[in-house]
Amino acid sequence: MLFLSEKQNHHLVSLSIFSAVCSVLAVAYVLTTIHTNDTAMKALSHILILTLFLFACGTTKKATINPSPTENTTEDNPAVKQGRIKDGVDFYATGNEPFWSLSIDFQGSMHYITADGFELTVPAVKGEKAMDANVTRYHSETEKGALTVQVFTAPCEDTMSGKKNNFIVQIEVNKPGDSVGETVRGCGNYIGVYELNDIWVLRRIGNKDIDTTDKTMKAPTMELRLNENRVLGLGGCNRYSGDFSLAQDKLVFGYMISTRMACPEMSLESQFLQLLNEKTLPYKLEKGVLYVGTGENMLLFKRAEKEKLK
Repeated sequence: MLFLSEKQNHHLVSLSIFSAVCSVLAVAYVLTTIHTNDTAMKALSHILILTLFLFACGTTKKATINPSPTENTTEDNPAVKQGRIKDGVDFYATGNEPFWSLSIDFQGSMHYITADGFELTVPAVKGEKAMDANVTRYHSETEKGALTVQVFTAPCEDTMSGKKNNFIVQIEVNKPGDSVGETVRGCGNYIGVYELNDIWVLRRIGNKDIDTTDKTMKAPTMELRLNENRVLGLGGCNRYSGDFSLAQDKLVFGYMISTRMACPEMSLESQFLQLLNEKTLPYKLEKGVLYVGTGENMLLFKRAEKEKLK
């Protein structure tokens, strides 16, 4: 789908108005000519001249409206997002008019690029959380310039595509020699660690191991699909699914839906789904073990052996 900028829309409207005015003036002129001239040949010659005039109005003023080269019309494409995850991008943001994009690899660098070809790459740094606001600030610089990135936890809608994001992003760019930096605003999302994108089997809740000898129930699983922002799996008896997103070092789970099969023992499934449903939980990934939550409700997952899940 093609999204037009505000300037492009104004230009398109102007062309439409110009064409309409040409048509109205031409018709009025023809009617007047026919009414005021007695010679049919004169009227016919005027009509032919005005026909050429109308053709010129319709052709010489046309313009081709193309999207800006930085308009990201593939942002919702799962393959594009998957590619960024594989490239190690943890956070991605864009802005419109002026068009820009920001990629952050928290173990590597912050890369800022604009539509006019300006690029700035600076080392990634640990974010500083504000005491009085839900915002995280990242500041880094090199001899080529400085970036100050502020990520506000608040809904943000792309002004062109209408895509909804979880964070408002404000960037101040200071180029060498500039006394005042340039500030841009846009929307962004945490993309996540590629290793999360797998099937995980629940092995423990708090200090209690999951009983794998119970043949009436299977161990709950959780499949994280980062490129789709979806979570799904087996609760033990029923299949479940829902939305989820990343907020830096937290997993944000949405409302979970599940099938309604009856099994002899449902307590584990009920506890598991209650701990995920509409919760924001810190996570940690260490040596193939995923920890979600804290304390007595911490969920410990291990990466699934896919041949045993079939």
